[in-house]
Amino acid sequence: MTFELNIVKWLQENRNGFLDFLFEFFTLFGEEAIIIGVLGLVYWSINKEYGKRLAITIFISAGINSVLKVIIARPRPFLVDDTITNLRPETSSSYSMPSGHTQSAATTFFGLAYFFKKRYLFIFAIIITILVGISRMYIGVHYLSDVLVGGLLGIGIVYGLNYFINRMKKPELLYRLIGAFAFAFLIIFIVIEFVKAKSGTTFDGDLFYFNLETIAKMIGALVGFVVGIEIEQKYVNFENHKNLIRNIIRFVLGIAIVFIIRIVLKEFFSLILSTENLSDQPGLSIIAIFLDFLRYFIMVVIGIGVYPLSFKKFYF
Repeated sequence: MTFELNIVKWLQENRNGFLDFLFEFFTLFGEEAIIIGVLGLVYWSINKEYGKRLAITIFISAGINSVLKVIIARPRPFLVDDTITNLRPETSSSYSMPSGHTQSAATTFFGLAYFFKKRYLFIFAIIITILVGISRMYIGVHYLSDVLVGGLLGIGIVYGLNYFINRMKKPELLYRLIGAFAFAFLIIFIVIEFVKAKSGTTFDGDLFYFNLETIAKMIGALVGFVVGIEIEQKYVNFENHKNLIRNIIRFVLGIAIVFIIRIVLKEFFSLILSTENLSDQPGLSIIAIFLDFLRYFIMVVIGIGVYPLSFKKFYF
């Protein structure tokens, strides 16, 4: 622990404005906005089948990461040592191990390299995963072991999961089983965390929500993917094409729609229920978790299954 803290301290002792900008830029490659953009580009505009496989891989990886964080419950470096500055507090609200940004970057970009079989994508995946990992230490939110475990998990999930998918005649059956298992797991985990949060006559709703927020979002995205795929196959069945202008329209419009839904639902649900103070509020805590699940479920169902209806209707 001391050795790893010293690495973070050394990185921050050499801080300057340029490096702050550079590493905050690199950390973006492990964040939701970039990953949604990559998924949308591949699925809508390049190769639908690769997009499906990349999406299920990313959602499973993110779900595993969020569960491991709660099980390990390792505090972040800036919480252990007050000389360490958290340069990006908006992306460091959960536990430390494993690094979600590093794992997401590894899953996404090694996934691209795996599916498209391009040497330059493989080289880029190595470089960007390393840079995201360093950036997470530089900004004070992760230890070296966090980023190493996150990176290795991401790579392992890409190759391990797709090894099995490649051997299935009907991958959609596996997708359904994964979605059902993930939803059942969420219910079981909610019960476990509910029991842990209950202490005597009081209920620690803030801890309950803190532990389950990201898990609910990621499982919501995973279940939304499964439902979206079913809708797309039954009612849409769109095809990719090589028309650059139409592909740009598909991508830009799709990203705009997904992010509008993401923002609008977040604001709407916050009007229904504030998550600021859930202490001793077991019912509201469960509703808050459900709303997070629902927001990501809706966002992914629309992006995967509903939005592509417009490709045929408006011919783009």
